[in-house]
Amino acid sequence: MGHNHKRKTIRLNKGLYQIKDQPFSITICTHNSIPLLEKYRELMFKSIMEGPLSKESDLLAVCVMPDHVHLLLAPISENIIDLIGRWKSYTTHLIEMKGYKGRVWQRSFYAHALRKDEDIMKVGEYIVYNPVRKGIVQSWTDYPYSWHKWM
Repeated sequence: MGHNHKRKTIRLNKGLYQIKDQPFSITICTHNSIPLLEKYRELMFKSIMEGPLSKESDLLAVCVMPDHVHLLLAPISENIIDLIGRWKSYTTHLIEMKGYKGRVWQRSFYAHALRKDEDIMKVGEYIVYNPVRKGIVQSWTDYPYSWHKWM
């Protein structure tokens, strides 16, 4: 008797991911939490700041950590799931061209739709303080792969 394993979905209804101006806090983890070299983190940060994530969503905060990426953004027109899927494919291609071997990203990502009563600026600050909490830097402004729109 074969097992038919169905993956547990962590997704909300797909329609929610394209509600204009609905902010999402997103965490994208590397495959098996393998830390990425600084040169790859730099490429990822640049690809976020200069690519579709900043142009096709309202990008509010970013932090590229060694083994995960935090984003705070809201859809403009495109579904966030599709936008992040394209970004993951693009960054995989980018770092493979620089010599990276193996899977880059874990399947899927974690998303939290901010409630009306959540302070969006505090969420953005929490995201950029990640390297400070992890002991990588003393001040978040010393970390080159953090940014928020209220800087």
